[in-house]
Amino acid sequence: MLNKILLIRPANVYNYNNYPPLNLILLASSLKDAGFSPEIINSAFEPELKSKLRDLLPDTLFVAITMLTPEVPDAMEIMKFIRHNSTVPVVIGGWHCTLFPEQMAKSDLVDYVIQGEGESHIVQLARDLQEGKKSTSKILDKEILDLNTLPIPEYSLDPFFERFITGYLTDTLSGYVRQPMRWLPYESSRGCPSECTFCINVVTNNMRYRKKDAKKVISEVEQIVKKYQLTHVKFIDDNFFVDIRRVREICQGLVDLKLDITWDAECRCDYFNDRLLNDETLALAKKSGLIQLTLGIESGSQHTLDLMKKHITPEQAEFAVKKCNQHGIIARSSFMLELPGETMTDILMTIKFINTMRKYVWFSCGIGTFRPYPKCEMTTRLVQDGFLKEPSTLEEWISPDIINMYTAAEYLRPWQVDGKYSVSAAYYLNMESSTRLGKHQIENFFDWLKNSLFIYIAKLRNRLMFYRFTVDIQLYKRFLEGYYLRKGLEEKGECYPLSKTQEKANE
Repeated sequence: MLNKILLIRPANVYNYNNYPPLNLILLASSLKDAGFSPEIINSAFEPELKSKLRDLLPDTLFVAITMLTPEVPDAMEIMKFIRHNSTVPVVIGGWHCTLFPEQMAKSDLVDYVIQGEGESHIVQLARDLQEGKKSTSKILDKEILDLNTLPIPEYSLDPFFERFITGYLTDTLSGYVRQPMRWLPYESSRGCPSECTFCINVVTNNMRYRKKDAKKVISEVEQIVKKYQLTHVKFIDDNFFVDIRRVREICQGLVDLKLDITWDAECRCDYFNDRLLNDETLALAKKSGLIQLTLGIESGSQHTLDLMKKHITPEQAEFAVKKCNQHGIIARSSFMLELPGETMTDILMTIKFINTMRKYVWFSCGIGTFRPYPKCEMTTRLVQDGFLKEPSTLEEWISPDIINMYTAAEYLRPWQVDGKYSVSAAYYLNMESSTRLGKHQIENFFDWLKNSLFIYIAKLRNRLMFYRFTVDIQLYKRFLEGYYLRKGLEEKGECYPLSKTQEKANE
């Protein structure tokens, strides 16, 4: 009786591989807990992938492939290879499939589509296929799972997990935590009750907040920290602070365990008040190891914030940054430019707001132009107004132009007020925050000097809000390419250049 299940993460067009495939690790953990033998394959790290699949497929019950939009081209190649070389069923899931289940199911390359959470579905599907049963529908409907019933994630099921543990996080926190840092992502809750018009949670009806009990979180964090010798835990919940009592219990539990770790999470700006994230709670969180909060500020313009349905004000955003600064917590703040409906005045207000926030030492900025996540309210309007075309088949999603249009962080799009200005502004604002290359990473004095000079020029440009004649961006890209090439050759004997798609997106 076949017992092996292959879980595949396709390579993405941006060569981005900072995070371990936690979704596949969670699926594999549930499958293993149910008595199956899961094997995770990361396509980006398998130079002989087709040869490996050819050897594994004869003894495989089914293949499950996760899929984000930038992963569609590689996923298509993998599915075609499987179809041409085997009769093994192909199961697909992930955000892209949850957004377009009917579209995915129409493809002859697909046998089953799992929408939303997959732990329960994939175990039941494995049992059915093992017994020779077939589902009457190719689409497995969404399920809302009790997170407390799920097994602890077994990260070591990913053969490359150690590579991720020691990988560099492009966060400012990397300059403030104990080095060498060993980290892993951890999920303690799912869903977010906010109704932001650009967010996938709203589109996929993932607004119902579900959580693991505080005791389970504390126990699991303790186990993974000790098992994998972690120094940092990255809570990847969409909104970690919805239940503030649970947060306080988790923080106190971490303090009592004396794990000597740091951690970070995401938070809404309007939670900083006397009832929720007050000074007492922030002090406790800091004591438990909190080093960074990711704040979805998004804009310095109230008009734009209203378009987004963020339900916050720039004043609340600054108060949140100020409170983080007072407690020595990095305020890793995200922003977007060129949202549909924005004016140039709105864009300039956001840049001015970011410049103002630089007075807070613990402020850090991550910014990009608006990416039209499929099906969200703003994207739907763009499709209706003729600015954007939504592919009607799985095969159409392999187009580099389509992928860039929907997913590239810095890209010129037809609805933008002044795309070239905004793309350049985003690049310089990020550069000032040292998100691409931190000073703490650089050992060579001359590299440190060059990087510092580029950051200083970016700072001047940002204060003057002057983003024309950007020859220094091209010079900085060459510097980064050379630096990482040397670093890769010296440390690993390898390097991962940007794909042609990413190069185009960054132009």
